[in-house]
Amino acid sequence: MNGNENDEMKKNAVQTADSYIAENLSVLQQTYRHSYHAMPPIGWMNDPNGFIYAFGKYQLFYQFYPYGASWNSMHWGHFTTQDFIHWRLEPTALAPDGDFDRDGCFSGTSVLKDGKLYLMYTSVLADIQTQSLAVSSDGIRFEKIGEVISSNQLPEDALRTEFRDPKVFKRGNAYYALMGSRTIQGEGQILLYRSKDLLKWEFVNVVRRDRLTTRGIYECPDLFEYEGKDVMLLSPQGYETKDWRYENWQSAIYAVGKFDAEKGIFEKEYEDEIDGGFDFYAPQTLKSPDGRIIMIGWMQMWGRRMPTAQHGWAGSMILPRELSIKNGRLYQRPVRELQDYCWNEVTYKNVALNGNIVLTGICGKKIELHLLFDLKNSARVGVRIFGHGERYAEIYYDRSADLVVFNRSQMGMEIFHDAKEKDASVRSVRVKTEENRLEMLVLLDVISCEVFLNDGERVMTGNVYSGGSDISFFAEGGEAEIIFLEKYDIIN
Repeated sequence: MNGNENDEMKKNAVQTADSYIAENLSVLQQTYRHSYHAMPPIGWMNDPNGFIYAFGKYQLFYQFYPYGASWNSMHWGHFTTQDFIHWRLEPTALAPDGDFDRDGCFSGTSVLKDGKLYLMYTSVLADIQTQSLAVSSDGIRFEKIGEVISSNQLPEDALRTEFRDPKVFKRGNAYYALMGSRTIQGEGQILLYRSKDLLKWEFVNVVRRDRLTTRGIYECPDLFEYEGKDVMLLSPQGYETKDWRYENWQSAIYAVGKFDAEKGIFEKEYEDEIDGGFDFYAPQTLKSPDGRIIMIGWMQMWGRRMPTAQHGWAGSMILPRELSIKNGRLYQRPVRELQDYCWNEVTYKNVALNGNIVLTGICGKKIELHLLFDLKNSARVGVRIFGHGERYAEIYYDRSADLVVFNRSQMGMEIFHDAKEKDASVRSVRVKTEENRLEMLVLLDVISCEVFLNDGERVMTGNVYSGGSDISFFAEGGEAEIIFLEKYDIIN
């Protein structure tokens, strides 16, 4: 094969993906498709990549395999949006076709430099992982520059086969990249590299090391600043379950502290789980033009059966969330743009609960539901969603455990899960119930449920496949009260 033929083959890899998408959209079953969440046009989606505001709009890239609804040879799909509700499908950004990335274009991030958008991603050749760049002048068509950090630039004890997911950012006059890594002994670690021009990089330091061989690599590192604090997001494999925390086989955590980029040191002040539900992984953030820190993440989990796969697609994203730090803890709220799509308000006040009740006008599977409970003397109090006959999921406060529980065991479908997990049916978090009250903001979108507790103190995300739209409220073992309830339909 001559040079021109090789260049043409590389050029056609992206075009082939886009042609396949266009020709096969009609085969998708629509039963579980979301209405306002980003999801693949066809095929497989996992980690969000390159989340940034550039060229007058928000750019979301994502791990993508168009030719089947399972993980395979990773591409970078691409959406743009102005409001996080409408997602415009753009041409595929990257496809594995080079001498350095023919076995996959794995996760990474993006950065603006001199009016151009650079994608930094993990390039895979056989089982060796390195870091590469691609560049675009319009944010649509990307030209690969090639490998910029080789596996030869790893610390001596780091595995060349687990070196991925660069988070690239600028501090002062230098560019930095946080990298997920794993030692030969099996310890997860985060590495830091530095560059003046994005092309030549030097190793700075090991920013974090697990020191526990029972865990795996830290994937998808992210970093942002908020009111003088640095916050690092990490997605560790096999994180040890602690009471009700970290019950998924792969977790997503945040650490609040102070990051010294020059020395490559992160001084941690506090660490916790980001989302206590079933389906949340690999979060990534951007800073919006108005100064908000906005996070998106994959709304699925590794090691699980995905019921949508038989419909021709798998994976989706959470509704982006606005992040803040209060008293050293992470708080999350849905992006405020969602309110522009809420209508058909139904409200109730001071509703007594003793048993299970249905309220007129409160139903649907594309809705926002805002509740404040007075728990009174009840043993359990909560809401059942996606009801269809005997099938439903429920979110409730359990007084005996002092936990909020998300239970999808009655949804009528068992989710196969990795043996490393105790189950894929029940998750719990602990929140403050000051004055014996609990606030819930629940967002539903066909199959997805995102629960924000006490103004975002804790969040729980999960997919529910019951197929219904009935909603009811209940109190068991005593009385409770709905102090107020607001329900809105969500349209886009």
